[in-house]
Amino acid sequence: MTVDPITLEVIANRLDEIQRIMKHRLFRTGYSTILRESFDGSAGIVDCRGRIVGAAGMTTHTIPYAKLIEGILAAYPLADIHEGDAFISNDPYRGGVSHTPDVAVATPVFVDGELIAFCTSFGHKPDVGGLSPGSGSPASRSVFHEGILLPPVKIVEAGAANRSVFRILENNSRTPRLLVGDIRGQIGCTRIGAELMQELCRAFGTADVQSAIEQLLDGSERRLRLALAALPDGTAEAENWHDGDGVSKEPIRIHVALTKRGDELTIDFSNSADQSVGPANAVFQVVQAAAIGAVLSIVDHSIANNDGVRRPIRFVCPEGKVLNPRFPAPVNSYIPATHLVFNAVLEALGKLVPEKAVADSGLGLGAVAFGYKASRTGDNYVHYEIVETGLGGTAAGDGCAIIHPIMTFETIQPIEIVEREFPVRIRDFSIRPDAAGPGKHRGGLGYRREFELLEDAEFISRLAQRDFGARGINGGGAPALSRTIVNGGTPDERALPGLVQMSLPAGTRIAIEQSGGGGWGDPRERSVDAVLADVEDGYVTPERARADYGVAVTALPGGRYRAAARREGDD
Repeated sequence: MTVDPITLEVIANRLDEIQRIMKHRLFRTGYSTILRESFDGSAGIVDCRGRIVGAAGMTTHTIPYAKLIEGILAAYPLADIHEGDAFISNDPYRGGVSHTPDVAVATPVFVDGELIAFCTSFGHKPDVGGLSPGSGSPASRSVFHEGILLPPVKIVEAGAANRSVFRILENNSRTPRLLVGDIRGQIGCTRIGAELMQELCRAFGTADVQSAIEQLLDGSERRLRLALAALPDGTAEAENWHDGDGVSKEPIRIHVALTKRGDELTIDFSNSADQSVGPANAVFQVVQAAAIGAVLSIVDHSIANNDGVRRPIRFVCPEGKVLNPRFPAPVNSYIPATHLVFNAVLEALGKLVPEKAVADSGLGLGAVAFGYKASRTGDNYVHYEIVETGLGGTAAGDGCAIIHPIMTFETIQPIEIVEREFPVRIRDFSIRPDAAGPGKHRGGLGYRREFELLEDAEFISRLAQRDFGARGINGGGAPALSRTIVNGGTPDERALPGLVQMSLPAGTRIAIEQSGGGGWGDPRERSVDAVLADVEDGYVTPERARADYGVAVTALPGGRYRAAARREGDD
């Protein structure tokens, strides 16, 4: 049975609205800055068979929702799932999440006694225990070092909170009030989603809603198959290199081989490195999410990212690889490897479809955390921040500035919030000149953010790509490498590796200097006016304007500049 096109469109928009309402409630009820300010979370809908209907918020959370429901259904027979229940897990191997600080909640949706779906939510937590504040220690050699590990269990049963589970969570976190507050927000947003799903089924009938979901999944599959069929058949490979896992200095290979035949695509990671001893691994559901995001962005970004887009794509990655590690390998610093997957898939697709080729987005992603004895609010003493970069240039224009390539919904925490809640002063938050790769269309801009500690703190860095950077394309240049500098401009200045944990005294300054995206096309084909505008805006220095673009720029009074009428070297 199918529903008519108008009803289908109405139900599709209502489903999308439910996801967005859940997301909005999640962020507005968040206790921690990582959730309510960085928006490191999401909310979605999965049907009773574990198929993804959709999600709002963090884009890399969508595909892992299927793994979450798979884990719940493996642990609980349908007879043990009831209306009023809610499930929780932060197990990357059995609960679908990216790493232990990501906590998943799922609330079943019942209509007339029948289980029809789950409303789901992921939310990053400031701390779930483990070796370091923030639960992301570079010293992790096992997922057990990365905090409490909850398999899928009931956090709410028949409408009553499981206080024993809450007490266990509180006892294993350095920030118990924030952890429990955020989890309660997740439970609340998924319960609201479940109520709205029930209203939708009462309005249109459960059968029509389920038929509409089938049509929406089939529609995404059909659109992706048509888009793939329009591309030339062929094979292409690409690879990137991760600096290392904090144990060995050997770089980690991230390799992808694409094979496109007809309306199907095979993505093979078999030649990537074996799993690492340190926490550089990425669980496979997150790798799939990054790869699918890259495919949709090249092929057709308007296709709804639901379970239908998984059907034309075949993934190959043997267990035991850095992109599909065996339990209990550590995975807390998964973002760098996942981002390299995103760039590699984009690069390989660009070889098959050169007119859509995209330069690398900037490397050096991850997060930093500061652990204090007490915060300015008295109890939440883990300050956790995600870092951003810039996107690569394209045939259409410059790359987007200061954005997360694979988690595009996240934002950088406002200075006013950070300084109010934590004993830290933000000394600088500015565009980093010359961070973007030069090109006819330059890369998106990187930035500099400098923290001054007002109290002694434990500093944890889960960053990467201090040795290997992004690349330009079609003659475009590479961007600057990302850096972490301690006490810059003093005799104590030193650069830190990406993975590090150390105690620092009050007064220490830590500058995170982020890469921009790679450039697209020959920099000397960029217009002189565009180069001049970049210099005036502080994006490019006069020295790099001359060296990279061949444009001589003269400073004028009042902070203005004048470019030579002709490029250097032009006839």
